[in-house]
Amino acid sequence: MTDVIQAERQRPRRGLNFQQFLVTALVTAMLITAAPLLDATGIPVSSILSGSIGLMLQAFPFLLIGILVSSAIETFISNDFIARHFPRSTLGGLIAAILAGLCIPVCDCATVPVFARLVHKGVPLASAVTFLCAAPIINPVVIWSTWFAFPDKPEMPILRFIFGIIVSIVIGLSFVIFPHREEVLRNAASLPEQGRGHVVHEALRTPEASAESHDDSRNGATLRIRCFMQHAYHDMFQIVPYMLTGILLASCIRVIGGSNVPSWLQDHGSAIAIAFMMALAFVSSLCSSSDAVIARGFGTLFPVPAVLGFLVFGPILDIKNVLMLRAMFTRRFVLRIALSTIAVCFGVMLALAGIMGL
Repeated sequence: MTDVIQAERQRPRRGLNFQQFLVTALVTAMLITAAPLLDATGIPVSSILSGSIGLMLQAFPFLLIGILVSSAIETFISNDFIARHFPRSTLGGLIAAILAGLCIPVCDCATVPVFARLVHKGVPLASAVTFLCAAPIINPVVIWSTWFAFPDKPEMPILRFIFGIIVSIVIGLSFVIFPHREEVLRNAASLPEQGRGHVVHEALRTPEASAESHDDSRNGATLRIRCFMQHAYHDMFQIVPYMLTGILLASCIRVIGGSNVPSWLQDHGSAIAIAFMMALAFVSSLCSSSDAVIARGFGTLFPVPAVLGFLVFGPILDIKNVLMLRAMFTRRFVLRIALSTIAVCFGVMLALAGIMGL
């Protein structure tokens, strides 16, 4: 069992290590201290930092939940269990993904590591992609926050729920109709053939592990907990730099671009309004559990399809999500996810606008 832990420690890592984290924290502290001086030169550093801190406080708790959930999946759920219980049919897999997205109260930040672990475990790619798209839109916390933000429009949370499912299933089906033939995981070559969690389960099946477990049943539990903590530690330092980069970029764009809608846009058709709101959702990088409050402010300026485009597209694809996906997946796969999400969301919202006669 000690060999298993040692192998995990020697595995190549991507992302930030502890020393780099300390240097980054020191530079950030110096920047915060110098912010008033930089503000005097006309650079809105204080506004950018305050916006970044606000976005980070929104996103980090949910990211932590996602990392813990993904580490638990990798450590405690074996590949055999996934193979026996996860539906292998396309319809069954999509239904299971939607139900998982409905029951797991995670936001868009948290779904990326969970999605990566599901792919590691051999869940069909179409089902895993459906979960990635659906979970941050249809889970109970997001639907409740949407209802809270639109108390006078009870149809908004219902429409967000329905169109979140429609968009997620269409994107998932695109991977069935046009299968992705290449490897999707960025660091799959450094993983054992059946995923890192498989190492733990195989170690616990060895005679040595069985003998130690017979003598002291706590040994097996200790190994699992140590591997769980190592998975969480690795994912944290792998994902957080990308998330922080996305948050900083989003805050810069929001501060420099301002919060007012251009007057020339308000009187144009639904297609331009939908495209604008989707772009705004991408650069804002809001947490899906709180983005409805922002969308509420645009409810009187834009038609319902455009507001729904903001509420459905943003949780699936924004700056921080793209960077987090790039931490774990290949560039080609991330590009396909991005293009599929843009095309499906825009097409579905444009169709809704047509149905509504807008």
